[in-house]
Amino acid sequence: MALPSTRMEYRIALSNVDRAREATEKVMTARHPSESAEHLALRVLAWCLLNEERIAFGPGLSTPDAADLWTHDLTGRLLTWIECGTAQGEKLRKVVQHHPGAVVHAVFSDARRREELCGELAGWKRAAEVSLWTVDAALVSALAAREERRQSWAVTVVGDHLYIDAGGETFEGAVARNQAG
Repeated sequence: MALPSTRMEYRIALSNVDRAREATEKVMTARHPSESAEHLALRVLAWCLLNEERIAFGPGLSTPDAADLWTHDLTGRLLTWIECGTAQGEKLRKVVQHHPGAVVHAVFSDARRREELCGELAGWKRAAEVSLWTVDAALVSALAAREERRQSWAVTVVGDHLYIDAGGETFEGAVARNQAG
């Protein structure tokens, strides 16, 4: 019998200064038994960094053809696709080709993995349609070490930096963005 996913709850107060985006939400997600704490932390950070109306977590690791996070319009058309940590070039190519106008992001905490993806997309004429984000690995690890099922985060995004108060502890880390092409 397969192990069940663990329900995680984050109460997030978000302020993305550059995008003039404010949100206070209870964010529920499931951690698959095979998902690392770092991957979960990166998914929640991506939710904060790329937050927009109707952003939602995908179905998770049990559905490999789905995004980690995504947004759809009211008709169900895909608007935004976000992969975290282990984005595959072929998968991102299919998303760009089959969902015209969708914004595609890949978020990493590992610069080596980001460079591997750039290599996979090298020479592809539409590679520039994929935005790559790199979040400070130390920040992701520190947040991943917090294993409480219910957490409160106050997140401020300013320029290329994340500032987080998580349960009275403060964390910060850099964020870098570039295009794949």
